[in-house]
Amino acid sequence: MERKIFFKLFLIPLLVFQLTSCDLFESTTVSSKEIKKASSWTKKDQAPSFPECESLEKEDQLDCFQNIISEQLLMSIFDANFVATFPLDENIILTLKVDKKGVISLLEAEIPNSVLEALLDLETTLNDAVANLPQALPATKTNVGVYVDTQFTLPIQIRAQPVE
Repeated sequence: MERKIFFKLFLIPLLVFQLTSCDLFESTTVSSKEIKKASSWTKKDQAPSFPECESLEKEDQLDCFQNIISEQLLMSIFDANFVATFPLDENIILTLKVDKKGVISLLEAEIPNSVLEALLDLETTLNDAVANLPQALPATKTNVGVYVDTQFTLPIQIRAQPVE
């Protein structure tokens, strides 16, 4: 009987001590402010790029990336042989996304009605042109070492004169 009481008196406090001192019951919470700060874009992060831009300095890689996209989109617009019905001097703004796999897609095209009226198939041409862009190297969030989706805007100035 004494043994039973001894084990109860000894084991119960020991068990309670172990349970209350266990690290499993502690939780670490990260505030939304800390999450936002860690996920905000910084100069240390790697913007999307193309393989032909990788040999350049980091500051020049983004310019190279944007130039390749701009040139290919402009070539597609020129190849469409648009003929304006009236003079144009307008800006359109494309919002592009580069996903975690490097696929570029058109999220939005802000095109003034005057441009849409003068260049009827412009929106379709832009969609096709973006779909035909080469696959990019995705952006990298360097503090966690993962690929991330990115989006950016690309302004394009449309100037046209009707053919006389």
